[in-house]
Order: sequence, then C-alpha cells, then structure tokens
Amino acid sequence: MNLTDEHIERLYQFTRQHYVEWYDLQTELVDHLANDIEAFCLENPTLTFEAALHTSFKKFGIFGFSELVQKRSNALHKKYWKMIFQFLKEFFKLPKILLTLFLIAIYYTFFSSMESKNIVIAISLGLLTVIPIYFGARMFSKNKKEEKRTGKKWLFKHVTATFGSFLFFPQIIIQSYQFIDDINWTWFSEVIFSCFVIIFGILFYIAIKIIPHKIEEILQREYPQYNLIKKA
Repeated sequence: MNLTDEHIERLYQFTRQHYVEWYDLQTELVDHLANDIEAFCLENPTLTFEAALHTSFKKFGIFGFSELVQKRSNALHKKYWKMIFQFLKEFFKLPKILLTLFLIAIYYTFFSSMESKNIVIAISLGLLTVIPIYFGARMFSKNKKEEKRTGKKWLFKHVTATFGSFLFFPQIIIQSYQFIDDINWTWFSEVIFSCFVIIFGILFYIAIKIIPHKIEEILQREYPQYNLIKKA
C-alpha cells in the first residue's frame, strides 16, 4: 500500500488523539507508523489501513505513546544540556578564555574593593535571578504566540523556553544568599565568588542568546516543513 496525503493526515490526527501535542514528535511517530503500515500491508494485502494502524499502535503497549513522549522529552533535555556545556567549554579555551579571565578579573577588582560587599552580592544575585526568568517568560510568550498562529507546538522549542529546566537555578541562587553573611571574606573567597558570578552569567548568556538560534538551525535541518509552517 502506498500511503496518500489523506493517510498521512490521518496518522497526524491519530497521534493528536493519543495526546501527542508536539509536532516534532508527531512527525517522528507518523514516519514510524507509516513504515509499519506499509510493511504490514505488504505481508497481508487484504489488511485495511485502519487495521494496520491499530496493529502498529499495539506495539507501543498499554501506555500508548506516553512512554515514548517521556523518553523523547528526556533525550531532548539531555541534548540541550550537552549543547550548553559544549558552548561553555569554548569559554575556557583560547581565545575566549581570555575574555572569561578578563571578566573575572574586572568583577574581582570591583568586588574586593567594596567595603559593603552585601550590596554588590545582592545586586549580582538579583540579576542572576531576574534575567533568566525575564527572558524565559519572553521566550515562552513568543512560542505561545507562534503556536497560536501556526497551530503547531515544538517540543524542542518548549525545552528551550524553559532553559532545559534551567529556571530552577535562580532558586539555588536565592537560597545561597542566606549563607553569604557567614562568609569570612578573603582574597580566595572573593575570587571564588567572582568566578561563580561570571560563569553563571556566561551560562545564562549561552541559554538566552546562543542556544535558541542553534535550536532553529536544528529544526530547519531535521524538519524540512518547519520553515513552511513558521511562514504560514
């Protein structure tokens, strides 16, 4: 059986009916189901499309597509973090390590010269808390508008908008503030804190500015219809 456009649309509809809301996951499942259906119909030419579809679906077990969706989501989160750390490593290699060391030195010089360190700490940790939340909200809102306009949701873009669950870091930063008063500031602890602030700043820069563009490139490369849907 050669599947028609109507068959393919039926497969997309089938995935939506079984609670797969992400278009990139729907596309992967449609491809898998289509291959299965063609194989089943080749073995048994009298088999109808719907019968072959439900035979293929049974292979996913009693939980249907839910386990596959969860596995794919976990895989994309891992891929996201792998990309984050790949770009972070670049800031510790020539030539970018020079910029990293320069930023740490500038921050350390400023921080060590301040008598009222708590003010600098509060501002620094405040920025590291507010900035990712602000840009995460903007990215999430942008994705929602695009989803409403195109009628399509993309799991990888959702992972990006939540910074791959990166938004739990501000909670760690807020909780760490209560221990600041107990620190006996020496040149070493000042250097450590300076490194902490700059490295987190670089992480957020990568998550906000670099990764979203890379995700766009990946979606365009892996899903040829992505640009057509986005421009629709």
